Amino acid sequence: MFELPPYRPPSEANSTLIRVTRGCPWNRCAFCGMYKTERFQIRDLEEIKRDIVTASKFPVSRTVFFGDSDNLVHPDIAEIAEFAAEKLNPERITSYARLRTSFSMSLKDLKRIRNSGLTRLHFGLESGDDETLEMIRKGISFREAVKGGKKAKKAEFEVSLYVLSGITDRWREHALNSAKAINEIAPDFVRLRTITVIPSTILWHRMKKGIYKPLDPVLRLKEVKLFIENIECETVLYSDHISNYLWRGSGAFYTGISGKLPDDRERMISELERAIKMAEELDRRGELVDSNMLAASGKIIL
Repeated sequence: MFELPPYRPPSEANSTLIRVTRGCPWNRCAFCGMYKTERFQIRDLEEIKRDIVTASKFPVSRTVFFGDSDNLVHPDIAEIAEFAAEKLNPERITSYARLRTSFSMSLKDLKRIRNSGLTRLHFGLESGDDETLEMIRKGISFREAVKGGKKAKKAEFEVSLYVLSGITDRWREHALNSAKAINEIAPDFVRLRTITVIPSTILWHRMKKGIYKPLDPVLRLKEVKLFIENIECETVLYSDHISNYLWRGSGAFYTGISGKLPDDRERMISELERAIKMAEELDRRGELVDSNMLAASGKIIL
């Protein structure tokens, strides 16, 4: 009936989905398998408006999500958000965006977009460690990412930042520098994702050549613990993705860590310490299973 974006965050599962752009204007990240077969396109304004009108004829969700990966680059994004707000009357409108784009935009333009009705942005920070950012070809530095995030916050967007767990053997630097970025930006939400190597990505080819290996599950939990221990700002952390799970056999004994920081830090650290102890024991027995193992065997698709 109308064109839908192929991806959306788990938190937007019940949202009305509107596709504003197709693909990703960067599309070079070493870990990402999204949009690889799709050329980036900015959709026509009138075409998007027709989709919004069509969507309004269905039972309307309380929330709206714009895809694909970076809708801040659409020259008509403010008009699109205003039209969606008028026709769908949602409680919020959310979009994926790139920190590099926010960094390069003026605060005035960001405020204009925010005032149009687009209220929440999902950014992939991935890491605050410059060496890790270079390794995964993120196309941004720590300082640029922080400036982009702070500018979005200053424009009064709700900001949701994604951080990758287990991406590098520089796990201490990755954890500490990522926490430093979070503290400077002070996002509303932090969402953890654990690296699961997707076939045909740059990391997958490196892994096949024996020059890359994701962090083992025990060290990954220690990395998350160090990360949480060093977040000082007020934020809400979620692990709302199956990539964060750890299994014993067919049952998950760890499904990620979530809570409000700093209020829930002590409880979250205790949960992680229990998970680390269990993971170490299962690893000794050869019974520890993570998302990379399941993806390699074809039991899950991410």
